[in-house]
Amino acid sequence: MKKVGAYLAIAAFALIPFAFVPTAAFGLRIGPFHLGIPFFGHRHHHHQLYMHGNSNDVARHESDGARHESQLAPQGRAVSLALFYPTRALPLIFQNVFWPAFSSPWPFGYDSIFTTAFAAADRNHDDCRQSVDANAIVERLRAEIGPSAEQMERLQRLGGAIGAAADYLAKSCPTEIPQQPSARLQLMDSQIEVLTMAADIIHQPLQEFEQSLADEQRAKFSGEASVKSGASGRRDKASLRSCGASATTIDWWIGQIDKSVQPNDQQRSTLTDVQQAFGKAANDLEAHCPTSVPRSAVARLEAIESRLDATWRAILSIQVALQDFESKLSDEQKNRLQSMTFAAR
Repeated sequence: MKKVGAYLAIAAFALIPFAFVPTAAFGLRIGPFHLGIPFFGHRHHHHQLYMHGNSNDVARHESDGARHESQLAPQGRAVSLALFYPTRALPLIFQNVFWPAFSSPWPFGYDSIFTTAFAAADRNHDDCRQSVDANAIVERLRAEIGPSAEQMERLQRLGGAIGAAADYLAKSCPTEIPQQPSARLQLMDSQIEVLTMAADIIHQPLQEFEQSLADEQRAKFSGEASVKSGASGRRDKASLRSCGASATTIDWWIGQIDKSVQPNDQQRSTLTDVQQAFGKAANDLEAHCPTSVPRSAVARLEAIESRLDATWRAILSIQVALQDFESKLSDEQKNRLQSMTFAAR
């Protein structure tokens, strides 16, 4: 992942408090916050995490996403437009950090990566809109936790970081969706970096706010009350499904590529490298599959960053191998590869 010096990070966080304009609601408004800065060096922590989401905002965005994705591919496809438009994943990520009691699918599983690389898609301006209401998040946290005046200042700073992250993703919308599978994977790779940057923007303000809380407030912030009330029981076995792919599934995918492209002996040798890259990527994603939910919000964010790291590595591994394979194909073979689609298995 790309990394930059500490001075850029310090400068960016120093600007966050200036993103506020008072309102009648609770003396706070988080307006548009524009940051044209490169990627921060994000942290590598190896926690495990469920993705969750059950707020009205998240439900609305997931519903909108479902409509778009139903137009993208036949029913049953595991396509994730969040791989092209990471702003669509941001509500789910923030919901997971702040309200972890309810589970919903992580949008960057192996099957989603693979099928989205081969699915037809066009750029949609609606997918570039900011998908997070920072004011609503801050107000909900204020109502639930009851911060003191000093804590409220830190919560406001966290709100500014949330707004900055959302705006950064909205401005990172792609100008087009490539048609070639390897080019699509390259776009996914870039967008996962952008999403990691957005997650990293809130890390320090979140940590400072959480550290300022009293034990009772921290218990509310951790979601313990929801867990004790039985909300955790709503997690079903679907939340524990595999994050990678079986060797059988990978063999099937490779067989379909072989059947469609009809490679010669030299090309088939490269296809074997593709198969190995697919397996490596699947294993890495499976190693970061969720097993439990960290108790603190900071730990949940760090777990998300760890999963994004694994997603980035998986996409890069698949992209490099597939691009090498494509480079050895004739134009006719490339067209056959590009026209392929894969149903979820």
